[in-house]
Amino acid sequence: MGRLFLFLALVSLAAEWGCGYKFQGRGTPLDPEIQSVAIPIFGNRTSQTGIESEVTRALVDKFTSTRRLSVRSQNTADSVLLGTVKSFLALPIAVTTGQQVTTGYRVTVTLDVIFQRKADGKVLWKETISEWRNYPVVADLAKAENFKREAISQISTVLAERIQEMILGSF
Repeated sequence: MGRLFLFLALVSLAAEWGCGYKFQGRGTPLDPEIQSVAIPIFGNRTSQTGIESEVTRALVDKFTSTRRLSVRSQNTADSVLLGTVKSFLALPIAVTTGQQVTTGYRVTVTLDVIFQRKADGKVLWKETISEWRNYPVVADLAKAENFKREAISQISTVLAERIQEMILGSF
């Protein structure tokens, strides 16, 4: 019986060390009294209209889907997630030779984000965070705008995931 126990213990350790998995998550030192979060619409210091709504929507969707913190109004929440779209930058990334025509853009969005406890206003987490996506340039202006909006939507989703992971921790 002792050999079997020793064998199983060694196999468990080898599996843990060898494959990179851990038996417990990183977790977070989040105050256990914080059960809810308010996510008011982010500010927008850019000329890109509507980007603050897209970022806020992605955050609300992410926190709602994980259910670790319920999303509530500012009047009833234990914490608040505040933010500002600090910059929106679209730069050409692909240019055809000879004609110098842009065939693609890289969109980069940067946010300033603060997560704070409402009871005393203590800042629990603060970060400047960025993400980018590429999109093609097309002659049809409506399609070009749709490609840009899709890139913004993808960026917002990734930023929401990263923010949620940084605040709550992940497995």
